[in-house]
Amino acid sequence: MQTVLSDLIVLVLDCQATCANPEKGHLLEIGWAQTSAAGNGESTLQKTETCLCKLPDGTDIPRHVRRITGISDEELASGYQLFEIWGRLTKTAHRIAAANSMELCPAVIHFARYEEPYLRHLHQHISPDVPFPFEILCTHEIAKRLLPDLPRRGIRAVAGYLGYSVDELRRSAHHTAATAYIWRKLAALLSDEHGIHTLEELRFWLANTNASTRSGRAYPMDSRIRLGLPDSPGVYRMLRSNGDVLYVGKAKSLKQRVNSYFQKRSDHSEHILEMLSQAFDVAATVTGSALEAAVLESDTIKRLSPPYNIALRRRNREVYFFSRDLRHARPEADDIHTIGPLPSVDSVMTFPAVLKLLGETRPDISTDENVCAAVLGIPREYIPDVDCFREGFDIFRQRHGTVLNNNLCAGSLSKLGAQLWQERHVEPDTPDTDQNDSGMNDESADEHNGDTADEKVRTPETVADSIESSILHGAHLLRRARWFCLLSESSLVWRACEKDNRMLHHIVFEKGEAHCCGDIQPGDDVDVPPGYMRKFHERQQNFDVTTYDRLRVVTTELRRLLFEGRDVELRVRPAVSLRNEHLERLLRWV
Repeated sequence: MQTVLSDLIVLVLDCQATCANPEKGHLLEIGWAQTSAAGNGESTLQKTETCLCKLPDGTDIPRHVRRITGISDEELASGYQLFEIWGRLTKTAHRIAAANSMELCPAVIHFARYEEPYLRHLHQHISPDVPFPFEILCTHEIAKRLLPDLPRRGIRAVAGYLGYSVDELRRSAHHTAATAYIWRKLAALLSDEHGIHTLEELRFWLANTNASTRSGRAYPMDSRIRLGLPDSPGVYRMLRSNGDVLYVGKAKSLKQRVNSYFQKRSDHSEHILEMLSQAFDVAATVTGSALEAAVLESDTIKRLSPPYNIALRRRNREVYFFSRDLRHARPEADDIHTIGPLPSVDSVMTFPAVLKLLGETRPDISTDENVCAAVLGIPREYIPDVDCFREGFDIFRQRHGTVLNNNLCAGSLSKLGAQLWQERHVEPDTPDTDQNDSGMNDESADEHNGDTADEKVRTPETVADSIESSILHGAHLLRRARWFCLLSESSLVWRACEKDNRMLHHIVFEKGEAHCCGDIQPGDDVDVPPGYMRKFHERQQNFDVTTYDRLRVVTTELRRLLFEGRDVELRVRPAVSLRNEHLERLLRWV
């Protein structure tokens, strides 16, 4: 008797591991659920059974795996032994096989080339005397045949293309639910488009149909949608078929920017191709200028938190205000915490750590890895050996003893940072273009990566250089905090076009928010900013991550305007306005 696909009871399964090779890596989590192609799938996530896997003693989760899964070493400490998980999994498999009157359990997995080696590894080490209990059906292999020109066919891309939103963290429960959804949709396509109704027909089709190589990229978005966009500045939102917002971007020209994604020669990253595989529609909001679009983009990303925007999302970020010695921080300014806003609690962690070591004749760093990491501004796993660090710190002390020894305080380090900034002739950042949306950057520009991901061999000289870089970065953020407080209560006017003197754009900032956006005529007075009389500490009270990022974006746009040769005027008080030459000098430091 042939088994109809829609009636087939299957085990949907997903694994998360430290790497793809079970001989080198370790399982972190396994999730599975019983379902069928005929089910509506609404409760698959609730029915999913997940098990965290204990790691062998002395094994830690790699840092990048912790980041993409959210699984911590502490969670795994209370996990299950692999033989316990295998016992529960195979018990479910035998029950499903019996229900189907089959010898093996149909196991539906997306990209089974990852999971199958781990399953067979468990079988070989725990129950090698019995047959392998699964017949694996890979939805990725099915999708390769059904959707040959889809730009990407990973679980997020295929699920999103079919109208399902996968959680951002790579966890087995969510991936199991997504795989169940994919299975139901693909089973319907197999039936409707290829006349494949039974498991036996599916087996034959997979065995005798080669996955065709891509002849091109077939995007789900109808070209008429994007070709109908206006040639105006604004913000666009890429949408899934279910209406979910995938990505928010800004553009000088909405039509040109959105259509640039779909040009045949576009060399997109995997991240963007995965997003485009799901984008069925685009919504747009026209703005009066590219600067207004950049501000709206930042605010919209905060509000919607689209999965394919990395920078500018709020996530769990906060701004922080520090005490004068930079040793203590909190999210709100007060009479004690008067330094800020700064983008993270680690923004100036180098300063107090360096001051601590400078205050000791022969610093004892052998037992405190946290101090070494703080001084260098890097995670503990990347710190050099003790002797290398000590020699590097001595080189740093010799280079800057004249500046530091006479006045050992946070202010002296800030002064040193300004000196280093000037010595290195730091130029303003190259202005963002529409081809590099700020929302798609890997991290916020305020996050100091330094040598974080760099596992190069360190020498005492490179240690000294790293300390200087951390101090320079901290001093830069301190200057930027003061600039943002100034900018938060101001009026900005700039020439609308390089060759057009007939129109000026105008924005007023109050409490860090943009108001009164519009156009004025040349010769008209620039509005006095309503909040110009607010004291510095009053301005600090209005800062959160949204305000901080908004003003950071405005600062980038100011650089772009100056780079393009626009006439710009920033009014900060009734009698004080900053124009091009002054602004160019000021922005070099922030």
